[in-house]
Amino acid sequence: MAFILGWALISYAIAVLAPTWRWLLGITLAIGGLLCAVWIQHWIVSSAPDFREGVGGALGVAFFALITVGFFTGVGVRAITLILASRGLPLRYVFMICVAGFVIVPAVIAGPGAWHAWKMRAPPEACLNATFNFRVADTGFTVPNLPFLRVYLGRTSSRDAYYFFSNPSLRAICALSDNGRQRMKASKIWLNFERHGSAAPALCSDRVADWAKTYCRAFGAAKRSGEDGIDFPLGIHVFAPDEVTLGEFGGSRSTYLDSLRADLQPREVLFLKADTLTPGGQPLTFECRASGSGYWCKAGYPWVDGATLNYTFRSERNDIVARGSRIDVEVRKFLSGFRTAP
Repeated sequence: MAFILGWALISYAIAVLAPTWRWLLGITLAIGGLLCAVWIQHWIVSSAPDFREGVGGALGVAFFALITVGFFTGVGVRAITLILASRGLPLRYVFMICVAGFVIVPAVIAGPGAWHAWKMRAPPEACLNATFNFRVADTGFTVPNLPFLRVYLGRTSSRDAYYFFSNPSLRAICALSDNGRQRMKASKIWLNFERHGSAAPALCSDRVADWAKTYCRAFGAAKRSGEDGIDFPLGIHVFAPDEVTLGEFGGSRSTYLDSLRADLQPREVLFLKADTLTPGGQPLTFECRASGSGYWCKAGYPWVDGATLNYTFRSERNDIVARGSRIDVEVRKFLSGFRTAP
C-alpha cells in the first residue's frame, strides 16, 4: 500500500508543483491527455469478446487508476490554490492546502469500500432477534428473522420488497416495524426455499416443532444432495390478490380456474387435478411444465381470510398428483406455525 500511495503521491506532486496557470495547463494537457489515451485504449481492448484479464492485469489497472486519481486530484487542488493565491492568500497557507490535499487521494480510494462496508453492516442485536407481525389480506402472521423470508409491503417488487437474508433490507424492515413491535400490512409474503443458507435457521435447532420437521429434513437433504426427495415445496407465496401484480412472480388466483381456460395457455403447459379439494371447494390443480428430466409445477387457490396461496415444486411426470397432494398438506402445516389471529 505504501508503494502504491507513493506513486499516487508522485503524480499528485507533479500537478501541485506547477508554478503558474500556464504550467498547470501544459501539464494537464500533456500528462492528462496521455492518461486519457491509455484509459481509452484499455476500454477498447477490454471490450473485445475474447478479452481475458488475469490477476496481473487487474492489479495493473488498479495501480494505474491510483496514479490517475492522484494526478487529477493534484490538478484540482493546484487550480484552487492558484485562485486563492491570486486573491492574496499567504504562501504558507497555499503550501498547507497542497499538502493537506493529498488526503483526498486515499479518501477517494478507500471511500467506496468503506461506504459499501457501512451499507452491509450487520443489523443491531434487537433487529436480529426480532419477531415480526404481518397481515396479508385478513390473515395474520408472526415470523422470526428467517433468511428465506421475503416480505412485500406494496404492489411493486422492485421498490416494496424486503429480503431478510440482506443486511440493508433487514435493517430497513426493522426500522419500519420498530424491531417487530409494530404490525405491518403486507401485500405478499414469499418463503423462498431454493436458496439455502450455510446454516439452518433457528427453528431447526434444539427441539423442532412438528410443523417445521419436514422443512428441516428438506434443508438437510439440500445440503447433502438435493431436496427433491422430500415432500416440501421450492417456494411458497401468500398474497392479497388485488394488491399485487401477478405477472411479477408468476402468481395465480386459482390454477383450477386457469385449467378451465387451458386453450389460452401455451401448448407445453400441463394441468393435472387431484381428488382432494382446496378450502374454497375447488379441485386441487397443478399447472406443470417440463423442466430437465422432470416437471416444474405450481398450485394456487384462495386459502383463508382473503389470502391466496401459491407454491411450487418439482416432480417426475407419473408422481405429480400424489407428490403435489402430499406437499399441499405440508405447506399448510408449515404455514400454521406462523399464523396468528387477523
